[in-house]
Amino acid sequence: MCPSPNARTRSENGTKQAHLQGLRRMSCLDRGIAHASVHPAFEWPDELNAGQCEALARIADHSSHRAWADQPVSDALLRVLAACALSAPSKSFLQQADLIRVQRADLREKFNHLIPSMPWIADAPEFWVVCANGRRLRHLFAREGKDFVNEHLDSFFNASIDAGLVLMNFIRAAEEAGLVCCPISVIRDQASLVSSWLALPAHVIPLAGLCMGYPLAKRNLLPRLGLEASVHLDRFDDRHIDQQLAEFDQRWMQAQSISGKLQSAWTKDKQKQYSEAQRADWGAFVREQGFSTD
Repeated sequence: MCPSPNARTRSENGTKQAHLQGLRRMSCLDRGIAHASVHPAFEWPDELNAGQCEALARIADHSSHRAWADQPVSDALLRVLAACALSAPSKSFLQQADLIRVQRADLREKFNHLIPSMPWIADAPEFWVVCANGRRLRHLFAREGKDFVNEHLDSFFNASIDAGLVLMNFIRAAEEAGLVCCPISVIRDQASLVSSWLALPAHVIPLAGLCMGYPLAKRNLLPRLGLEASVHLDRFDDRHIDQQLAEFDQRWMQAQSISGKLQSAWTKDKQKQYSEAQRADWGAFVREQGFSTD
């Protein structure tokens, strides 16, 4: 049961100052905000209250999980999370994203065996597919016998971004409710097969799967590129890209060492990952579903 606003206010007033002082003493690494600054010390702005600090810390605390507790997620909670997910921003309020819960046993079994290298799909209490849906918008024209005059790449782009925003909102809502998630983009490796399983019509495509459940254990956080590498002022500037990548590689390998993993540079790992062609038939699939890539 959610506490009343008055109860929350009384509780916050009693602990606000001590809590803020504690948060401000902690480094970005301690709070899991390893990507919030290149510098080891991170200060919370004075204008943030304790609740706001906690909310931002939870966002920065995000990590994908692949191990789940043996605990089901109630239908009532899932409905709330779906509603929160679909409250994401939408281009021109076109609402071009849909969610499909994969519940039927035989259908779950298909997804469980789709990617043998990812056993956490089968283990997850919940598996959903987030779809980009350009069908509804076109239906508004088709039902009145009118031509849809915006059949070009931007139309596909808009639906895909809507779906991406819904995916992130779903994850954020789930984490606020104590759940953890793991997006599965690899379902696009077999997009035609997945679309046939889910009976996706023209102008609807599977953007990503989403494993969801209660965590079996807390995961170590991964560092992110520093703000100097990713945030620009007035114009794009990557003149120092090699220095920034070297700095990140150092933090990345340090994090791997703490986690007991074999150390390898992030730059080398990602270069190796993308040394082989991936999803080269994706454009053809998108066109088969009726979208234009012109």
